[in-house]
Amino acid sequence: MNENTPFSQTVGYINRGSLDSELTETLSELVQAVRDTRKAGSITLQLKVQMLSANNEDTVKITPNIKSSIPQHEQPQAIFWSTADGDLLRNDPKQSELDLKTVPANGANQNLKSIN
Repeated sequence: MNENTPFSQTVGYINRGSLDSELTETLSELVQAVRDTRKAGSITLQLKVQMLSANNEDTVKITPNIKSSIPQHEQPQAIFWSTADGDLLRNDPKQSELDLKTVPANGANQNLKSIN
């Protein structure tokens, strides 16, 4: 049986427990986003282990790096017409525009009464 310190306990020691807290918070955020968007996400923990000094083979330093991929909601799309010079237009330049005017609500009702 292996007598090494459990990985979960070591993570709790790194940066006086702040790594464990950050991972807990990131996991909670990820789970909420997955439930909300119904899309997959991920968390990656990278632990860089290197010698603290060349003079002491017993001392190592561990540098954590957390990367997360939190799913996002789909953004609404917009449709534009493009021109040869790279401009974007909201309306189709090949379609003519009608000169429409807003009719006041009171005026419309009066016209209906006079017809009857």
